[in-house]
Amino acid sequence: MASDHSELFGDRYLVFRRDRGSSSDSCRRGGGVLIAVKKCFNPCILDLPGSDLEAVWLSIKLNHRQKMLVCVVYFQPSSRADTHISVWHSDKPLVPEDKHHPALSISICFVADHPNRKNVNISRYDFRRADFLAMWCFFREIDWSFLLNFNDIDNAVFSFYNCLNDVFSRTVPLRQTVTRRFPFWYTIETRRLLKRKARVRRLALKCVNPESVDEFRALRSAVKYSIQKYYNTYLRLTEKNLISNPKKFWSYFNNTKHNSPNSLYYNNVCYENDGDIANAFADYFKSVFKPSPNYDIKNEFKSNCVGDLVKIDSVTYDDVVLAIRELKSSLTVGVDNIPSFIIKGCAEFFIYPLLILFNLSLRSNVFPYVWKQTRIIPVFKKGDAQDCRNYRPIAILSPMSKIFESIIHKRLFHQVKNLISPSQHGFFPKRSTATNLFCLTNKIISSFQIGSQLDVIYTDFSKAFDSIDFGILLNKLHGLGFHVNLTDWLHSYLCNRSLYVYFNNAVSREFSGTSGVPQGSNLGPLLFILFINDLTSVFKYSECLLFADDLKLFSSINSNLDTVLLQRDLDCLFKWCTVNKLHLNIEKCGILSFTRKSQPLNHVYKISDLVLSRSDSVTDLGNIFDTKLDFSQHINSMVSKAYRRLGILKRKTKEFSSEIALKVLYYAHVRSSLEYCSIIWDPIYRNKIEIIGRIQNNFLRYLLYKKNGIYLQDVSSSYLRDMFNIHSLCSRRDVSSVLFFYKVINGSIDCTDILSAINFAVPARSLRNQGSFPNVFSRFKYIDRFSLYKFYKTFNKISGELDIYHMSPTVFKSNCFQLLYT
Repeated sequence: MASDHSELFGDRYLVFRRDRGSSSDSCRRGGGVLIAVKKCFNPCILDLPGSDLEAVWLSIKLNHRQKMLVCVVYFQPSSRADTHISVWHSDKPLVPEDKHHPALSISICFVADHPNRKNVNISRYDFRRADFLAMWCFFREIDWSFLLNFNDIDNAVFSFYNCLNDVFSRTVPLRQTVTRRFPFWYTIETRRLLKRKARVRRLALKCVNPESVDEFRALRSAVKYSIQKYYNTYLRLTEKNLISNPKKFWSYFNNTKHNSPNSLYYNNVCYENDGDIANAFADYFKSVFKPSPNYDIKNEFKSNCVGDLVKIDSVTYDDVVLAIRELKSSLTVGVDNIPSFIIKGCAEFFIYPLLILFNLSLRSNVFPYVWKQTRIIPVFKKGDAQDCRNYRPIAILSPMSKIFESIIHKRLFHQVKNLISPSQHGFFPKRSTATNLFCLTNKIISSFQIGSQLDVIYTDFSKAFDSIDFGILLNKLHGLGFHVNLTDWLHSYLCNRSLYVYFNNAVSREFSGTSGVPQGSNLGPLLFILFINDLTSVFKYSECLLFADDLKLFSSINSNLDTVLLQRDLDCLFKWCTVNKLHLNIEKCGILSFTRKSQPLNHVYKISDLVLSRSDSVTDLGNIFDTKLDFSQHINSMVSKAYRRLGILKRKTKEFSSEIALKVLYYAHVRSSLEYCSIIWDPIYRNKIEIIGRIQNNFLRYLLYKKNGIYLQDVSSSYLRDMFNIHSLCSRRDVSSVLFFYKVINGSIDCTDILSAINFAVPARSLRNQGSFPNVFSRFKYIDRFSLYKFYKTFNKISGELDIYHMSPTVFKSNCFQLLYT
């Protein structure tokens, strides 16, 4: 066939071919096999490695659970058909049968060189059944001073783990990890009934005994009753254990529709075996890394040295104690198969050996290889669950590594926090998305007040955390004053990290992270914001705000000259990205002009000669901003999302009866989304306030129905709020706004831009009812809506009853509710 098949099939079909004459075929003459499928079926070709047949295999997805495999195969006349296929008449043709060409059922027999399903039985330590008293005694007898004799950190860590595994082998039993066939609330009695029902059903189908049909029906009813009975028992226990065992409660609620897929597509190839799926994930996660050039770190740092301002010579005993105390207790094990709760429970025996190992690592400038091994768990985001690209990696590290990194992070951050730009709000204590967005909103309001226009450039970096070049990062750290020994240690920490994907008890091939900061680590975010820190210094004519890699560049526009200057800073941004080997998704970058003018100045901005798209709204850190700063679109979107979450909550709590459990779920899944960054978008119009409040009223009526069994529509919302002791959403937003600025004034929020925006009232003479802050009067509604001016107005009502400087946050918040809404 000709290479162009569009003449036969047109554009409506996808054509999959295997032509003869390719390098993989032994036969050199023309011909081959082909399948043409309409595009609406979304076919996917299956890769069969090592197959010598002239065949094309396709997978066609019928729905979210079922798929159909289609194959066309050609056997040469010289081949023996009976060695490959068996043919007989089909009783169930797919299409109406032609009597001259009857439907056939064909089975193809071939030898596979790998199993179609992995044996998932894996032996692991069962720490739930460990003999902790014996473990404590064995740890007490170990003399860890032998670790002082090591000069090689990897050998020392290897001996350390040998001692631990020796103790675990004596005190912790092994268990087989198998794929669960039944839900965990099934009892032994329920499983026995299921097996007996299946056995009787087979007898009933064979008509061996007429009484077996009645017995099957009785067993079927017994099974249904048993399942419902023990499921209800499980739910009651889950509700009661909300306080004592919240993790079990949330695991039930979050255990929803996103199960592990039976098949996965990557690069138009379908994978069904768990091992192949794990390898496909590994290939995808590996593809985001970039190669970092090899270099000699000692030679790189001979120049541009500004001094040894940042260094860590050793770790102290108190450092290790505090890091272990802050470690989260969990049964989850890292690559070393040791859960963190063992380290916390036996902390007195781990402090000394870890202190020796940490200091040996710092002296030798080498991070242990074992602690650089990372297990990757793919977690579904959204979209098609069978598309590999719709998953993000979650890194599981060793608890020992987390302890070490926690210590280094604290010591480093204490020395470099003053070097980090105040424009950076991500991964910085006492800053958040709310502080970032407030700074932008303050700039927009200031621009509106002087009748100006504010152009904001929203940027998007492609896989920024995974794309950082090691050499560039270490050079920047050295330029900030990092001691050469510390940069040498960080070089060892970053390089030669081994990763593998864990999926359904299957393990992928290992791959190396050749770029980027380690995922799931304590040090990774700090290293990233230090890498991107100098970006703020390249802008000469505009301002910027950062939240990790989320960059906004903005400038006040009053003339064409201002747009030219902003374009120059955009050129500087692109140049910085080129030098630092970070890629901008220019297609996702955009421009939004905030203005109250009827005829704004719409300048065409470019990055690398590509025109930036201009829109009327943009989603910034979860909030939808529009050109007029109206937030109507954001409120509508937020309300729709909250209703969806409330619907999910109702469907999943049909069997729940606990008021506490239902309220906790509402607070976490519904109300939290209605209060995220409310200081930015809090409405002043009654219709918007009521639209948001209806969601809570809906939940309160549902709560009343759960309590009394009656669903009433005409009950007042204030009566329901008093009954269930829940504040209105409007009052919570007001108090949240006051509490936000209380934290700014008292230093709980570290943002100088916000603090400098707050004006205090300094009266020329003493007045009887003078508020702490000035009263702002304006005929413009956007001024009344601005959170800072709303705070002035709200707090001045109660300023005589509250001490904003000396009250604790809890007492201050409680008093605000009492004074404002009692």
